[in-house]
Amino acid sequence: MMKKIYTYLLVILMILPNLVQAEIKVGIVKLDELFKEIPIYKESQNNIKNEFKPKADELKEIETSWNKLNDDYLKNERVMSKDERKNKISQINKIEKEFRDKQQSLQKELQTKQNSELNRIRIIVENAINEYAKDNDYDLILRADGTTLYAKKYVDITQEIINKLN
Repeated sequence: MMKKIYTYLLVILMILPNLVQAEIKVGIVKLDELFKEIPIYKESQNNIKNEFKPKADELKEIETSWNKLNDDYLKNERVMSKDERKNKISQINKIEKEFRDKQQSLQKELQTKQNSELNRIRIIVENAINEYAKDNDYDLILRADGTTLYAKKYVDITQEIINKLN
């Protein structure tokens, strides 16, 4: 991991000769660790948990009644009349469909909410990183995996490479 970061830095130093003589201030951010530790993320996760708890509890109740009906059917199948079995199977299927529909709806709603919250927090974190980098005169801030989170304009050599390739 660190070797990859050092490779990126070496490439930057080799491509930008004027930077070889200048001192470059580089920072690394471990976003996974950062997200686990910041209060806004923890608060967001707790809010989501609390918001979806009633729906999860309702789903659990449906599952319990579905299991109870299914167990009752399996236990008494041999002593039931044909109509009773047919009725019980219909009840089981109805509850199973309700469970599956609500489960799917809940998962989709939860996924949407989690993505929305994550995007909101990412913007806050990105702004904090940019502000910190500017306030502390960083030239480059990378994620621990090597992805650039912040770079001063002169570090971006994209246009120079485009010009070279044209």
